[in-house]
Amino acid sequence: MQIALAEIPHTPQVLSFFKHNLDRNNIGVYSEEFLCPLGIKAAIRRKQMIVAIVDGQVVGAFRFYRKKTSKTISLYQFAISENYRRQGLLTKMLKTINDLPILALCPIESEFNEYFYKSGWQLQEQNAQFNEWVFNC
Repeated sequence: MQIALAEIPHTPQVLSFFKHNLDRNNIGVYSEEFLCPLGIKAAIRRKQMIVAIVDGQVVGAFRFYRKKTSKTISLYQFAISENYRRQGLLTKMLKTINDLPILALCPIESEFNEYFYKSGWQLQEQNAQFNEWVFNC
């Protein structure tokens, strides 16, 4: 398995991967931005997309943004192929960029908060709409 920044040639594979692994009915999707191919392409160009590749196939990917003002990294979207879930792949991928705390938002009413809790994220903050989870290796 190779875990690395996505490169421009990976773009079609990453777009296809997210199309097959994220949709509007997914409990982790709270913004149409997660489904926008233009955002995915821009993240790859800006070197803000990490991929996990096995035998030439993308099996995991996430989009992130480093915030210089707060010295944190925002995790915008991620997906893991069904065959690779429950194996700690996202944690392995996050460790490649974990020089700063990684933050992720999740709507308060979403069942996906259970994922963050069970996978070791810590609830940092809560507002009227979102839980803010933090990941530290």
